[in-house]
Amino acid sequence: MEEKIFVQREKIEVGMQLGESIKDSMGRVMIENGVYLDEYQIRYIKEKMYPGIYTYRFVDDKAVPIPEATKKIIRQHRKPDRAKIQLSAQVKQQLEERMNHIFEHTEDEDFTSNSLDIFGELESAIFKNDAVAIDVNMIKISDEYTFKHSVDVAAISMMIGREYGMAKEEIHHLGITGLLHDVGKAKIPNEILNKPGKLTDEEFETIKNHSLYGYEILKEKNNFSALILDGVLHHHEKMNGLGYPDKLLGKDISLFSRILSVADIFDALVTKRPYKGPISGREAMEMILALGSELDNTVIQSFIESVILYPVDSIVELSNGEMAKVVENNKRYPTRPKVVEIQTGKIYNLSEDHSCNNIVVL
Repeated sequence: MEEKIFVQREKIEVGMQLGESIKDSMGRVMIENGVYLDEYQIRYIKEKMYPGIYTYRFVDDKAVPIPEATKKIIRQHRKPDRAKIQLSAQVKQQLEERMNHIFEHTEDEDFTSNSLDIFGELESAIFKNDAVAIDVNMIKISDEYTFKHSVDVAAISMMIGREYGMAKEEIHHLGITGLLHDVGKAKIPNEILNKPGKLTDEEFETIKNHSLYGYEILKEKNNFSALILDGVLHHHEKMNGLGYPDKLLGKDISLFSRILSVADIFDALVTKRPYKGPISGREAMEMILALGSELDNTVIQSFIESVILYPVDSIVELSNGEMAKVVENNKRYPTRPKVVEIQTGKIYNLSEDHSCNNIVVL
């Protein structure tokens, strides 16, 4: 049986079969689903800084034969992942295109209704399967990162809010805030937003104004709650008081803003920007954990417990050189799943077995 897994950019090899089409920023298919990759196509993927691909290769018995005894062990220990957000490429493209439109027409009378319509589509797509987690490998690259980023931050924030224990109405408003948190960038010159090199101090100060601009845009509409306005204004505040625009400290920062900050930083790390390439979900999570003085640690824990890094049935490489299949995730330790080594059937419970402390998923 064929199953898709995510392979990071640096591990793509000639002959891997593409599990999902590669599209450009306009949604045009550049490499078709099902194609067996050659050197030219791999070079294109790497030059365009896609974080990776979905492929069938590692679960193809001809590529990595799984002994029958191992298959039996896998079946015995396999526990399906929690329900995950399911946003098709088509839905995400439509959402991003509509976000592009409202960013370009912030003065329109129908700005509010259009924004709420877009969020309604996103909310419906997220909760149609009662999602409680997000597969970070599904966060895709896009050149128009402001619009894609807004959709991602809304989705991640809602999962964090759900794990945190927020009421449904609060999650609803949190999602709207995530979708519109960067709307103020509509007032930032494109030559600054899309500058490939390092920003000057003056340019950075201009960028920092986007949170205030966003607050002003939404406040003028008279249709957005105080919670939403505060989240848009303060999503760049830091727990140590070194954020902006008001240098708020600790719990003076609203919960909406503290959640948005984690979602915003994580998605920025795994997304291509004009001035940097994306990093892997595991690396981004490690960086989030290292920002304990800047971010709310309770929110970080809720984020960790709403993320799936290695979906069940993924084939992964361990630091001891062995190939293994993921059979169970531990929501408290998403970087350390339970796996079964393919050739021997040996079980590694990376989150609980102390003999596995020195073994990690690469």
